[in-house]
Amino acid sequence: MTGLAFWPYFDLLQRRDAAGAVQYALALVDGGADPVDVLLDVVAPAQEQVGLRWAEGAWTVAHEHAATATSESVAIAVGARIPAPATPVGHVILACAEREWHGLPARLVGYGLQAAGWRTTFLGASTSPLQFARFLDDVDADAVAISCSVAASLPAARRLIGAAREAGLPVLVGGGAFGPDDTRARALGASGWAGDARTAATVLTGLVAAASDLTWTVDRARHAGADEHAEMVIRFAEFRAAARRHWLDAPGDPADEAGLARDAVDHALHSLSAALLTDDPRLLREADDWLTALFAARGEPATSVPSLWRSLHRTVGEPLPEAARHLKAL
Repeated sequence: MTGLAFWPYFDLLQRRDAAGAVQYALALVDGGADPVDVLLDVVAPAQEQVGLRWAEGAWTVAHEHAATATSESVAIAVGARIPAPATPVGHVILACAEREWHGLPARLVGYGLQAAGWRTTFLGASTSPLQFARFLDDVDADAVAISCSVAASLPAARRLIGAAREAGLPVLVGGGAFGPDDTRARALGASGWAGDARTAATVLTGLVAAASDLTWTVDRARHAGADEHAEMVIRFAEFRAAARRHWLDAPGDPADEAGLARDAVDHALHSLSAALLTDDPRLLREADDWLTALFAARGEPATSVPSLWRSLHRTVGEPLPEAARHLKAL
């Protein structure tokens, strides 16, 4: 523990004081705090609180975006205090999976890698797999790091992983969507997984050192669930419409205020699709926990989320037996 407090910084985000937030973070660095510690122990936990405020309905999406934009500015300002290594241990390309708009976690990891001696190139949020592959052809890189925080982006992360492997580069992955261990990383063909920003440098160094003897070289997403995932992608709009109809027509379930019910159906379907792709049913339990907390915070009936899963089972249970098995296990 570094002893750095994030609440004063969060208060500045809450008051939308962007200039004050930058000044506060830089004052910590000027006072002797390590820039990486400021990023990981002040900025990152404050951003977690931003997400919680949105989930509770206390903040609008616009309020959340304003706070995130401020933290992006703070990260860049603090990151500028981390000198680029004179003799880099290697060059790593950092990217976020397509449709992954949470770019801040990858940026923070990048600054941590820079502090550990890496030359870093950050491509920002939502990286197109095609453009990513072309970029890798044009640069001299030693490794790739891919960030993914939402389950809906795991299939896109798989395509980035494939592009990096085609380029002969080891691939480190991380972020909330990859879960608490390397199960999903392995299933999608990554070379390694880091559970947090502080371990990323150690894992990446080990991957590059062992690049000629990587063990995660086969995409393990070759199972019945992967076939059903492909069908879900093709029939997603059909399944979404049917699941919404089944769920919202049920007595006592939520009205679709502010699109909450619509977004919940999408989140549940994307989580199911990702669980099929990675053969990891824990994705559904994570989605269930998140939706339950979200609906409780918004004052929705406690029966809403179980009813949602029943509606999904009713929708996909017959055409997708693996999906039905996962849903039944919830």
